Amino acid sequence: MIETRARVRLLTLNRPEKRNALNNELVAALVAALHAADADPDVAAVVIAAAGPGFSAGADLGERAILIADPTARAARAALSDALLAAPGAMGKPVVAAVHGAVVGAGASLALACDMVLGAEDLRFLWPEAKHGIYPSLVLPMLLRHLGPKDAFELVATGRPVLAAEAVALRLVNRVVPRAALLEQACALAGQAAQYGMDPLRRIKAEINAAGAPR
Repeated sequence: MIETRARVRLLTLNRPEKRNALNNELVAALVAALHAADADPDVAAVVIAAAGPGFSAGADLGERAILIADPTARAARAALSDALLAAPGAMGKPVVAAVHGAVVGAGASLALACDMVLGAEDLRFLWPEAKHGIYPSLVLPMLLRHLGPKDAFELVATGRPVLAAEAVALRLVNRVVPRAALLEQACALAGQAAQYGMDPLRRIKAEINAAGAPR
């Protein structure tokens, strides 16, 4: 779902019946929407949010059997996922994730790929790949961009939840706000961060990403 509030483009994951699981269609739509927002001179910033009780259940496991059986489809999906995680950092505009409820696996990677993350008080980060026998190829690099090796290992190996207070302490989110104020404050934060031109902002993002996680 796409709308514009003032000069902030709001992209809302809208598969609540599937807990906003990321299937091919949704990932492709997000990539296209991010590129379109970057190219639109009337858009100053972007917020990625979600409908329903949680931000995202991660990759759509309903597609897993198809991807396992078809190497071509698997490679295409991997390329699409890489494009999604690369898009926010490559944009010349600030991108803020507004997360609530369950923020799982690839959905957590999407949030962490954004320039800033605003969380609701009910947020719950989870990396359950080990439980499903899935190698964490999509989530581990993103965790290592934000955490030291021991914290990253603990989260992917145990799959334990990270609640709001710990998410702030680990700096997985910038701050936590009341659920009712999440969208309003995320849009305000995105707008406040849109002071640089596109070229300087791309350079700033590139330098920050190149610096890596604190150890």
